[in-house]
Amino acid sequence: MKTIMILRVFLVLLLALFQGEVLLAQDDSGPPKPAPTFIELITVQTSMKKDVWQMRVVGKAPTLPAKSVIGFEIRWRTTIVYSFNVEIDGTRRIDQVIELKGLKGCISNLQLRSEIRPQSQPREVQLAMESNPKMYPLETAPWKQSFWKNKFDLGSALEIDKARLEAQEFFLKKMKAGLKYQRTFEDARSASLDSTRFQQGGKFDPKSWQSFCAKDVRDPIRKLQMEMKEASRSLTILPHSRDMKYLGEIINAIAKRSYDRSRSLYGELGLSADSNDLSPVKIDINCRSTKLSSLQKTVERLCESQKIEMSKLSS
Repeated sequence: MKTIMILRVFLVLLLALFQGEVLLAQDDSGPPKPAPTFIELITVQTSMKKDVWQMRVVGKAPTLPAKSVIGFEIRWRTTIVYSFNVEIDGTRRIDQVIELKGLKGCISNLQLRSEIRPQSQPREVQLAMESNPKMYPLETAPWKQSFWKNKFDLGSALEIDKARLEAQEFFLKKMKAGLKYQRTFEDARSASLDSTRFQQGGKFDPKSWQSFCAKDVRDPIRKLQMEMKEASRSLTILPHSRDMKYLGEIINAIAKRSYDRSRSLYGELGLSADSNDLSPVKIDINCRSTKLSSLQKTVERLCESQKIEMSKLSS
């Protein structure tokens, strides 16, 4: 009996020990460790050479296999400004000059972000990584780093301040143009109701009205929207992305009003709306509101943000 009791106690202790080992193993198997950081960035230098921005990146990646390819992105906040790759040699040092072709304007507070994708590496690099899973844990790939401490500018402080003034002039010019088309349209609409324009044989002439809407209002707005789309890609306008949304809201509301108010004009004249007022083509009319009060508030917000005096809109 004593022997049986001793065996039972031993089994109970052994089971408790086994369960303890299981619990310890579960504790060690928690969430995966953070992705490793392979790159030590030393400096980022920028300069202008023959009207092309150049950037020199200096650093090292001592623990990466030779011939590893590092993908870099130049970012302004979450916007990717430019992308390029760097292949490291046997020294594991990074010292490369990149021509940033196509980038125009000036901007401050850019940063680099790197990404290493094991599956995109040369075969010999992939094999080296697979042979050392502790140093290159594939479960955390792709390995990304953001270099917050190495922020840099394209342009001097004077050039960046000049770019800010250029952006201010851009917003003023586009707002004035849009509001001019709005006034031109409303004046013509009132003249239609007063029978002082767009008449033929004493009656309203839809063809001359539609010709006016196309050539004097909608075609210029289309051109304005294309210019805004192109400008939004420039370094000078990029920091003003919120204000570009304000400007888009203003111009799009004016475009939509030219359709809504034209359609209502036909109704006031006892006529059916022309098909051109029902199917806008190649013009952006997406906006939150076409009310004049909403339009006025958006203009005021944009002027306040850009420090533009409202009086300049009518000068």
